[in-house]
Amino acid sequence: MNTNFPYSKYNFNNQDLLSGLTIAECDRLTANKEILNFKAGTQIFKEGTEPKGLYRVLSGKVKKYSATNFGTDHIFYICGENEYLGYHAVLSEEDYPDSATALLDCEIEFIPKNDFLRIVDESHLLSRHLLKNLSHEFGVFLNATKILAKYTVRERTAINLLILEEKFRKDRNAISELEINRDDLASMVGTAKESLVRMLKDFKEEKLISTKGRIIFIEDLEGLIKASNCK
Repeated sequence: MNTNFPYSKYNFNNQDLLSGLTIAECDRLTANKEILNFKAGTQIFKEGTEPKGLYRVLSGKVKKYSATNFGTDHIFYICGENEYLGYHAVLSEEDYPDSATALLDCEIEFIPKNDFLRIVDESHLLSRHLLKNLSHEFGVFLNATKILAKYTVRERTAINLLILEEKFRKDRNAISELEINRDDLASMVGTAKESLVRMLKDFKEEKLISTKGRIIFIEDLEGLIKASNCK
């Protein structure tokens, strides 16, 4: 992976949230777990509803978003494999502040709220992991806000393609394939779909990307990093 783009500033790092727990703690935590399958476009949880538990993405991608005053949605994060979601509302004992929907077909592990909270109370290690991850995620959200405030549409498009490149990357030596529709990508960038399409056309003419249907192929990673103007 190229280190000239600050990937860690824009992506969660919570895959190790439950690492280090004892066998007994893991057994109690997962005693009532379920494996759920969601087709692309299916909602996992909804903004303003009561949290039910902890989710971990086993396969697929999940988009996290919030409703705007204009009747649209703003996607602010894409969860990849082994990332956890939904625990913020569980810990705060508040309704979900956002919604989550399968971006692609997903297999998701679900741990009920009471089982999760019981282990949080018992395990000092898990409590420390949660504090660390919540602090890290605050920085990620802050940096996401800065993208909208500091960068042009062109730069924001490049930044979000780079963020997605890391999420979808399967082989460091292969061209990354980003499977996302233009409405969702425009929502991430924070612009109209028409403006996004123009930016993608420019990037294609500059040979930074190519496309086939909804799939975007990253052809020139270094060039896209340069276009992002992000350090």
